[in-house]
Amino acid sequence: MKRHFFTRCWLLLCPFFGQQLAAQTLTWNPEIPLQQKKVSFSYNPKGGELEFSDDPKALLAYYENSNWKTVALSLKKDKENLLGEYSVPAGAAFFALKFYQGDVLNPEAFDNNNGKGYLRKVLSPKGKEVVGSYLSEAALRAGLTGNWTLNSFINPSKNARMIDSLLIREEKLSHSSHRSYLFTYLDLKQATMPAPAFVAFADGLMKTEIKKGNLNEELLAGMQRYYIRLKDTKSAEMVAQLIFQNYPKSGTARFLAFGNITKGKSGSDLTMAYEEYLKKFPYADWKKSPDGKGHIYYEIFRGLGAQYFESGEIEKFLSLFREIDFKTANEIYRWNITKGQMMGKVDRKMLYGVSKKILPYLIERQKDNSYLIDFGNDQKKAQDNADNQLNDRLYTHIFFANDQADYVGGNQFFQYLSKEGSYNTADLNALHLNILERLGGDKSIKLMLEKSVAANAVTPVMFTRLKTIYVAEHGKEEGYDQYLSSLMPNDKKAEMRIHVMANMVNYPLVPFTLEDADGKMVNSKDWAGKVVVIDFWATWCRPCIMAFPGMQLLVDQYAKDPAVGVYMIGTMQNGDYKTKSVNYVRGEGYRFNLLHDAIGSKGEQDQVFKSLVPFFRSSAIPRKIIIKNGEVRYSSEGYSGSPSQLRDELSMAVEILRAEK
Repeated sequence: MKRHFFTRCWLLLCPFFGQQLAAQTLTWNPEIPLQQKKVSFSYNPKGGELEFSDDPKALLAYYENSNWKTVALSLKKDKENLLGEYSVPAGAAFFALKFYQGDVLNPEAFDNNNGKGYLRKVLSPKGKEVVGSYLSEAALRAGLTGNWTLNSFINPSKNARMIDSLLIREEKLSHSSHRSYLFTYLDLKQATMPAPAFVAFADGLMKTEIKKGNLNEELLAGMQRYYIRLKDTKSAEMVAQLIFQNYPKSGTARFLAFGNITKGKSGSDLTMAYEEYLKKFPYADWKKSPDGKGHIYYEIFRGLGAQYFESGEIEKFLSLFREIDFKTANEIYRWNITKGQMMGKVDRKMLYGVSKKILPYLIERQKDNSYLIDFGNDQKKAQDNADNQLNDRLYTHIFFANDQADYVGGNQFFQYLSKEGSYNTADLNALHLNILERLGGDKSIKLMLEKSVAANAVTPVMFTRLKTIYVAEHGKEEGYDQYLSSLMPNDKKAEMRIHVMANMVNYPLVPFTLEDADGKMVNSKDWAGKVVVIDFWATWCRPCIMAFPGMQLLVDQYAKDPAVGVYMIGTMQNGDYKTKSVNYVRGEGYRFNLLHDAIGSKGEQDQVFKSLVPFFRSSAIPRKIIIKNGEVRYSSEGYSGSPSQLRDELSMAVEILRAEK
């Protein structure tokens, strides 16, 4: 591709650039494609963007039954030419070809005949013109196909003369019957007419079609949307009533009815409206013939779930799960049960009882592909997301089981975790340890702890338990550190090193003096010759607090090393922040060197942290930095959720900096 790049640069300077491009050729066989026949083409890219391409591709767009479709074509090399072929669909009316290299949406280079396009009208098997051929050509040339990706096949132009000329030909071909392509026709006419004139024209044309009768659902739905677009609410409502009368159980009627019930309603009124809607348009009926309106039921069930749960109508709440899909059930659980766990204001015994009845539904429907539409029909991504969602719900359920001392009940649900979710969450691993210990599963505990270490998701309590097991087996501590290191896969270690190196920085540090938990002053200049880790945190910052066990592991690791220091700087706090910080840290049993950030010029407690924000390009905490020789050499934001991973990240950074000469 280097050759391709330099060639392009040279051509831009060449006075015969236009002549070079003109050398590109595309020939068709037959010259005009026929429906239900094979068409082949020969493309010579000489002189164009793709002359030196090492992997040219072709994309064919064709108009069929009022819709544009695309298909990727394989190319064969024949000397200087690229050959391709395609069997023309029975309903095709128009072709367009584009050649490119790289990704189809973001190509490195492409050829669309200098913006003029490689276009071909399609004829019937008997060589007759096909209805829609002129219309589709006009839509493509004007960039009004409704699909922006087709705009790269040609440089769009809303030239009124061109559009009118093609539409006149189309009207002759279709005998002035606009019904089959009404809305594309209107879009094209809009590009050629003044706004007031077009509104009257569009209204007249649609009213004419309505008078003819025999209107199908799709046509009526299109008219209703078009009147909304024209801001003609009266006519839009008139068409809506026709839909309700003629197609009362259709997807369009379902969609319009949903829009009506959500207008101006809230609370119990909205709940009643939702319930009435489900009676009129049962979810079970929609499932028999699903369309793209599934989000309606997702929103309705979410709303009902929240209302039932909040009002204590638990039986009604549970009844929702009998027929809904995994995506909807997961969201209702998350918004109500998981939220109740996190807020801590709902009775946990009740939450656990409800969770026990819901989990079987979630497990049963985990692979129902209900997330498919959210991931562009990518099966793997959709299922990975469903697996991750179930992992989170299982964590909540196991948390409740442990809290309610139902250790047998909690232990049976670990088997439903995905492979990636089984040992990658430190808090869940800690619950697993407690449950196994309560059940007397000594043989299982060591294996579980070793797998948790391999996943680098370990809490201080888990490390203590594993060390106890090791000493009991070997009669001494010697060799424990080597054993621990051997449990971590090399690829995990390499991954961690890449992450650490990516966070290495070189920021200047303005020297500071801050007060510690005992009222003594600590000056950063006294850290000369040391590597110092600093954690900026606040009592109101939940991720900061969650990271404390990992920071304690780091503190303990370097407790006897005079060349390494670890300090926790409380920042951006209000009120009596000194007392709050000290009481929390000491009350929770953490052994930290605690410092209080100083008051800045605007009266806020953030002087030191704020001096570094321009370098971080972020004012978020938690923020870990490492200082060496008066400069910030390492910086990372956030918390991964694993105490052991945080300890390993920071200790690896410390050791890399210590090894520098």
